[in-house]
Amino acid sequence: MHPRLPLLLLAAMMLTPASAVAADIPGLVRQEDRLAAIAWRLTTGSAHWCPQTVPQPGWILGDQRRFDKRERPAAKLAFATGGEGPFIAAIAPGSPADHAGLARGTGIAAIDGQPIPTLGDGPTVRIDAVQVMLAAREPAAPLIVTDDGGRRYALAPSPGCASGFRVERSGPQAAANGKLVRVTLRLAASVVADDELAAVVAHELAHNILRHPSELAGQRSVARVRATELEADRLSVWLLADAGYDPRAAIRFWERHEKPLIRAATHPPRRERIATIAAEIEAMAAARAADPAAGPPLVAALAPLE
Repeated sequence: MHPRLPLLLLAAMMLTPASAVAADIPGLVRQEDRLAAIAWRLTTGSAHWCPQTVPQPGWILGDQRRFDKRERPAAKLAFATGGEGPFIAAIAPGSPADHAGLARGTGIAAIDGQPIPTLGDGPTVRIDAVQVMLAAREPAAPLIVTDDGGRRYALAPSPGCASGFRVERSGPQAAANGKLVRVTLRLAASVVADDELAAVVAHELAHNILRHPSELAGQRSVARVRATELEADRLSVWLLADAGYDPRAAIRFWERHEKPLIRAATHPPRRERIATIAAEIEAMAAARAADPAAGPPLVAALAPLE
């Protein structure tokens, strides 16, 4: 290799236009819009039977720290934000955040008069701090949000199943850690139908509701992981139905998505997942024909929260 070539390559990388570096940011904006709407419908639609609820304002939060320094000018433009703190990246139509007049790009400085703590310089620590603050509040109480210009917004109560949501630009295609549901930009963009994307999100939300991440942290046998995947498929049917989505969207997703999201022996084959979902749809229909207020048996069987 020519001795100067590495230096030339490095110089070329440094001179790469920001528009090229941040080419996927408009796509991120679009997919966060979709996720905000889906997440708000899923969490609030099932709040009446979720074992743990939190305020769900109907937003997805962003932070400039999530972007490389070369990308930040493009990110500020795409998200219409000028501040340096956490900001609203997307708002669900019809949500309390929407009705209160909040908009994409609004910086969040305080919740109920309590400033957002910094807690370090990680890319999501300030977003996570907002989630922690919301989780500590009464789910059915109104919220006062103060933006970074000092304006206050009154948000109506909106309890929903406890979970945050985020679109990631890398990492596992879809994942849940007990407090957060993540889907990658690549996966979200590949699922064109909103109800099928909702099926993916509902499956991950079901893991959080059923406390699978904490359970598997201490007992990760192949058989149990496999069982949790089918349990999440079953609970997703109820989440979808209560959010106003067609539960059969989960079947359509697996019929279209031939490759598994995770290539592992712990994850059931498509045929088994489709059969499990179809059976749960029938079981839910029968249960609610007998009692319109019937909730999912999997949640009824959970141990009480301590």
